[in-house]
Amino acid sequence: MLPDERKPGRRKDPDLETRRTAEILDAAAIAFAEHGFAATQVQTIADRLKVGNGTIYRYFETKEALFLATVERGLKELNSAMDSVLEQDIDSLVQLDLAVREYLRFFHRRPHMAELFIQERAAFPHHHRPLYFDTKDQHELAKHDAFFARLMSTGWFRPIPQARFMSVIGDLLYGTILTNLLAGRPVDPETQATDILDVILLGLLTPAETTTRDTR
Repeated sequence: MLPDERKPGRRKDPDLETRRTAEILDAAAIAFAEHGFAATQVQTIADRLKVGNGTIYRYFETKEALFLATVERGLKELNSAMDSVLEQDIDSLVQLDLAVREYLRFFHRRPHMAELFIQERAAFPHHHRPLYFDTKDQHELAKHDAFFARLMSTGWFRPIPQARFMSVIGDLLYGTILTNLLAGRPVDPETQATDILDVILLGLLTPAETTTRDTR
């Protein structure tokens, strides 16, 4: 049959690839979190979607590529959620409060992502990407610079190196996420955020003891 004699086929859905990729990543994230990278078979993911292995491999050439794609998407979602806070033109102290809460809320919404981040550190140490506060990305660092400058400009905080501030905040929040995961305990991100912010901002010493120690 000549080309101009062919019957028109079904119109190609331009969004199909995007939708199918998202479906595969959703199923893969849950499977990897439940069974671990090494124990998860591509067939398990295909079965969740009721498709054949070949469908998965058309989108991701290897299981490794699929796993890293799930982690990469999760990291982008975390970055996007945090950026939505740091890009707001609001009081810097309120911004700090919202940033802590949004970080904890993200993992509360997507609890399996904490498991995937741990697995990436173990199975692919050379692919590991820092989780937001400890980033090396220049674009993200510029946002952190601006946020920290606004925070320090209030005059409410004692001088502290920016790198130290970001590192401690990041370690504290990520440590909280890991503890939640390993303990398997139900958590309320709002309550945890309130406790963390209370200790960070008000400390443990009474105002009188703080004044006494400052004069020693």
